[in-house]
Amino acid sequence: MTIAISSVSKEKSSELASLVNRCLAGDARAWSELVRRVNPIIHAICYEMRLSRDERYDIFGQVLLLLLKNLENVKSRDSLVSYVATMTRREIRELTRKSNYINHMHKSIVDEIYSRAIPTPDIDMEIAQDSEALLKAMAKLPRLCHDLLTALFFDTDKPSYKELSQRLGIPVASIGPTRERCLKRMHKLLDKKK
Repeated sequence: MTIAISSVSKEKSSELASLVNRCLAGDARAWSELVRRVNPIIHAICYEMRLSRDERYDIFGQVLLLLLKNLENVKSRDSLVSYVATMTRREIRELTRKSNYINHMHKSIVDEIYSRAIPTPDIDMEIAQDSEALLKAMAKLPRLCHDLLTALFFDTDKPSYKELSQRLGIPVASIGPTRERCLKRMHKLLDKKK
């Protein structure tokens, strides 16, 4: 960092002040020259912070954007070099903070994916056996219980209690208690299988 900042001599500092004034006046050539002069400062700091090539270019672009937006706020035209160095370090800290957050989120997502890993053949077999036992128990239930549980747990359109009442011919208020009784019967049938 010291190398980058000290590479700008005092006489060049006054040239920078002149460049800044011309940039503020809208001189595009002055802006190009200013960018050329601050380029080594930004890249040297990025290099010392061991940023990748892509990260260096991201920081370079971000610092130049901030410089363009805040050029008129630079208190002393002679302090431009320090100002650019400070903005570069701040942007690197922000990039590091965001990278750490993204890496943490990436790890969380990967962990979530692995926790939902593809079932092994043993798990597939167990699921198939449980499904078969459930279907056999459902077949042994009285018609009302079978139809009610099928509508509540397997119908994709998820009918309302009012629709179930009309479909099954039972009062809306009795759907909940009937469901409980049917589930108890189902559990008894499944417990007998074990």
